[in-house]
Amino acid sequence: MNTRSEIARYAQRTCIAALEQAAARRVSGAVPEVIDHVGYGPTMLEEALRPFWGLAPLMRDGVDLRMQVGGHSVPVGEWLRGVLIDGVTPGTPGYWDARRDAAGAFMLDFQNITEVAGLMVGMYFAPQQTWVLLTPDEQRRAADWIYGACRPLCAHIAGNNHIWFPLLCLLVFGISSVFSATLERMPETDQPMLIIMAPYSGAGPEDVCELVTEPIEDEVSTLEGVKSMSSSSSEGRAMVMLEYDYGTDMDEAYENLKKKMDSLERKLPDDVETSVMEMNNNSSATMSLTVAHDSEPNLYDYVDQKVVPELKKISSVADVEAMGGSSEYIRIELQSEKMAQYKVTVDQITSALSTASLAYPSGDTVAGNLELSVSTSMENDTLDDLKRVPITTGSGKIVYLEDIASIYEAEKTRGSISRYNGQETISISIKKQQSSTAMEVSKAVQKAVASLEAADDGLTITVARDTADTILSSLQDVAVTMVLAVLISMAIIFIFFGDYKASLIVGSSIPTSILLSMILMTSAGFSLNVITMSALVLGVGMMVDNSIVVLESCFRATAESEDRGLLGYAKAALGGTGIVVQSILGSTVTTCVVFIPLAFLQGMTGQMFKPMGYTIVFCMMSSLLSAMTVVPLCYLMYKPKETERAPMNRPVVHMQNLYRKIMGKLLGHRWIVMGVSVVIVVVTVILASGMESELMTADDTGTVSVTIETRPGILSEQAEDMLNRAEAVVKADHNVESYMLRYSNNSGTITGYLRDDRDMSTDDVADKWKKEMADIDNCTITVEASSSMSFMRRRTDYEVILHGTQYDELKEVSDKIVKEMTDRDDVINVHSSIENTAPIVTVKVDPVMAAAEGLSASRIGSMVKQMLSGVEATTLKVDGQEISVMVEYPEDEYRTIDQLKGIILSKPSGGYVALEDVAEIYFKDSPSSISKTDKSYEITITADYTQGNVKAAIDSEVISPNLTGTITTGVNSMDRMMQEEFSALYRAIAIAVFMVFVVMSAQFESPKFSFMVMTTIPFSLVGSFGLLKLTGVTISMTSLLGFLILIGTVVNNGILYVDTVNQYRMTMDLKTSLIEAGATRLRPILMTSLTTILSMIPMALAMGSSGSTTQGLAVVNIGGLSAGILVALFLLPVYYALMNGDRKRIVLDL
Repeated sequence: MNTRSEIARYAQRTCIAALEQAAARRVSGAVPEVIDHVGYGPTMLEEALRPFWGLAPLMRDGVDLRMQVGGHSVPVGEWLRGVLIDGVTPGTPGYWDARRDAAGAFMLDFQNITEVAGLMVGMYFAPQQTWVLLTPDEQRRAADWIYGACRPLCAHIAGNNHIWFPLLCLLVFGISSVFSATLERMPETDQPMLIIMAPYSGAGPEDVCELVTEPIEDEVSTLEGVKSMSSSSSEGRAMVMLEYDYGTDMDEAYENLKKKMDSLERKLPDDVETSVMEMNNNSSATMSLTVAHDSEPNLYDYVDQKVVPELKKISSVADVEAMGGSSEYIRIELQSEKMAQYKVTVDQITSALSTASLAYPSGDTVAGNLELSVSTSMENDTLDDLKRVPITTGSGKIVYLEDIASIYEAEKTRGSISRYNGQETISISIKKQQSSTAMEVSKAVQKAVASLEAADDGLTITVARDTADTILSSLQDVAVTMVLAVLISMAIIFIFFGDYKASLIVGSSIPTSILLSMILMTSAGFSLNVITMSALVLGVGMMVDNSIVVLESCFRATAESEDRGLLGYAKAALGGTGIVVQSILGSTVTTCVVFIPLAFLQGMTGQMFKPMGYTIVFCMMSSLLSAMTVVPLCYLMYKPKETERAPMNRPVVHMQNLYRKIMGKLLGHRWIVMGVSVVIVVVTVILASGMESELMTADDTGTVSVTIETRPGILSEQAEDMLNRAEAVVKADHNVESYMLRYSNNSGTITGYLRDDRDMSTDDVADKWKKEMADIDNCTITVEASSSMSFMRRRTDYEVILHGTQYDELKEVSDKIVKEMTDRDDVINVHSSIENTAPIVTVKVDPVMAAAEGLSASRIGSMVKQMLSGVEATTLKVDGQEISVMVEYPEDEYRTIDQLKGIILSKPSGGYVALEDVAEIYFKDSPSSISKTDKSYEITITADYTQGNVKAAIDSEVISPNLTGTITTGVNSMDRMMQEEFSALYRAIAIAVFMVFVVMSAQFESPKFSFMVMTTIPFSLVGSFGLLKLTGVTISMTSLLGFLILIGTVVNNGILYVDTVNQYRMTMDLKTSLIEAGATRLRPILMTSLTTILSMIPMALAMGSSGSTTQGLAVVNIGGLSAGILVALFLLPVYYALMNGDRKRIVLDL
């Protein structure tokens, strides 16, 4: 089938057979009713030629392609010809309904699938390609023949439900992909960081730094791939963080680090055990629960042993932490006089208690025909049993525990405070596994909670916070934004065309594209989150552009034709689509190629926004398919009519006439227009350089977090007073729906959950609380609006980091800077990272004197700890609960400094020695923690502005004068990350510009025309930066991503304009073609741009709790596309004229 005659022959045979089938079924009366209702049907031309166009290559004579049917090898071409022609002809042996062999059964069972395959392959793309092969006279004769032959067939197709099969599949698979998709608030991100934790119990920050942190730093600093190293040494703990380059194999890095730490163990103190873990940005609490019980007196132990284990069984839960309340324990209060009398030590007591209850396997024995295991055991599980525990004294005598100690049940606080809405409670914090989602955790935890409450009527567990609710709320907000965008787009189309059918035609491409995009998203493994859902919102405005251009071109083709019948609409559908197919293909490709650089980004930007790029590409490819298939098909089916009464019809005509007048004058002053436009761009770039920037704009979760850091060593009564004052501020705010207070180890948080109908924004509430808590002394209070991306936010207005090699010198400079900043009026809340210092009591062991008495430093430290803090000897199981047994001295025996100095130590030889004889006891100021970056000491100073940004003034007036040769300023991790991510996005934008240029050069086959269109990019920045300035939106990752998207969309109008000018120049002079091209394309440019711009307005208004996250992206595109309309219509003609002069476009007739 290589000639046109063969094409006509096969098409005619197929169509005649199909027409006979349709005529045979007309007797039912259904077909005439369909004809009267819908006219000639939607798929006349395509359905008539579908069998050939879709499967013609396989039907070609000489094709030796065979298939197995019913156990026989059948030539594919012969089989297809028989099936497609005879199969639709009643009375033939091959008629589908008559055949009873395997082939007939196959075609009967899969008739729908066969028609759908032919529909997609043959009737959508091939008509346009085949039409091009025919001469104008052949096109006329072919259309006349199709018109006469296919009218009844189209009526039959219109009444046949087979055409709905692909739509049904798309609907089913699209909706199922939504329900099967993973739901998240934000895409999960990973940083290539490893953390080394090294606990060193009882050691102060300086000792930890010297004995633990510095040896670790020296050992790991030579590891390959380490980008930077930071450390923190605090009381009893060292933490070293290693940041690697993106792309590093973290499994290999983990193994190398583990080997280093294993070889380092012998160089560290004996009781230091190191552990290595990966950095997890998504490790924040997923759920918070509060527990109450009607009758349980020991609630903490109940929760710890009944509730927490059940929650830990959940596979998606990584960690469960209970806080608050008190627990019962058995207190063994030692009597020093009796212990001295019987010469008994604490170690002897704890040893006796640890062996008082045991079960020791002792082998096997035989009893008759059985082999039995032997177990040696001793049980002491009551208070009376403990009193009778025997202890061997130094002289070999036996005394009972009750002879040297008082034994009784006691209650102790857990060292933490937990309150919910002011009521004391036990709070439970739940963290998810890194591979699990918050939705999975929420579902599993709620099921476990229901089971626990059902098993105990007195138990009440309240969900104080559930991230799953926030995720659903955010996604619902984005879904509402998407619906608004769809409605706005359809309204714009109706305003321009004045026909609801036109709106429906273009609107039909939106759900089709969205559902297909959803299927591709889930297939690619992307989750549904605010970022990907926002991509769909952006896609709504973009995906209708192609459909609008095609529909508008079809309208113009119909207007130029005298035939308003079915034949005229058929010609308009094919011809109108064919005219703009190159333009929409080029604009789609330019929109898509800008995301190619994004696919190769490995940093935080790539992890967060790569799914958005893919989603928009999916939307654009789906919209291209829809514009080239669904729109022409629906145009032929519905036959919309452009009415003169359309709301925008007269305004567009007036604008076209005004445009012709204005452009005539502008083209006469080309160089002036060129100069003014360049000056405007330069001024815009200069003004934009001073705009405020941040890594990521925070979303509004309706949650305010108050962090309280108290001074080390402060009495619990004072800490309680600070918490109460801060809590009173939160409790008194009528915008608060509920709040949770948690405090432990000198650090606490108050999390306020605000009402949905609050009369203040979350940021305003945070600012209000910050001012009201400013007068709380002896602690550092940070108040901020919580965000799902809190790790990307700067917590204070001003921050400076000082680096130095000598800690004392660095501290002196830091204190001086803090004092000078505190005296200023333009900043408040001045804090330093080392301000929470407290004098500590240091017991410095004299190694020579200690060795002379047979003691070591670790042994002395252990005995001092026993006297001050006690020791847990064992645990007992009472009524199914584990009860701790603590050996302690009376609380007032070793509480003061004088009592500490009077401690008497027992020697291994049996004698005694005073602590002051082997150690020096003195006071020493110590910071709460010591921070280092790349082995240099680091101090951070923060403050809040009282009015505007005064960073430059503080840097020049306070910071710079105090710097020395050894004290320098550094960049914090957040600013460094921002610099890296912004640099990566700048590179991606530059590459995108180049790729768009390459694509357009290939499309126009001329770099000159590509350069003309590319001029729209810098001029669109005027609108983008101007709107950012007006709205107060900062430069962030999402804003820069908006510029990346803008590059691919703002050039579309230019492509359409230049392509039209090139066509018009074949019949017009340069000036006329420039003016008429703009006037002709004024309406499609306005329609496509306005649908995209107006559909982004809901996103630009930051609707919903997560709206602010992607607000910058929408603002950049709205401003840029608005400016792009003016550039494409008014400046681009000027550049075209300047670059072409008076040369005429010559078309060679070869």
